Amino acid sequence: MGKTVKPVIAGWLDIAAGIAWLLAAGFSVLVAIWFSVGFGAPQGIHLLRFWTILSVLAAIGFMDIAGGICGVRRRCWSLALVGSITAIPVGLGVAAVILTVLSKNEFRERD
Repeated sequence: MGKTVKPVIAGWLDIAAGIAWLLAAGFSVLVAIWFSVGFGAPQGIHLLRFWTILSVLAAIGFMDIAGGICGVRRRCWSLALVGSITAIPVGLGVAAVILTVLSKNEFRERD
């Protein structure tokens, strides 16, 4: 059975979702700057909340991009699946998960 384009499409959907997560992280930085300028410097817990949100959004974005690269290259199915699952809240993940699961046999786990 020949190779299909399913993992490549899933990979690009993951990469697009990762970019969306990174844009959300950048937006949270803008909100943090707005709060610090408009309301004075945020105190302790507020600053911690913003950095926590920023790091979680950025980590999810990088996970999506890494999973997308694995999908496009047809390597490490488990990482491609995790990247697809973390893309679900963006809206692109459902299709990416389905395509990744359907194309499991096209992946190489190790070189």
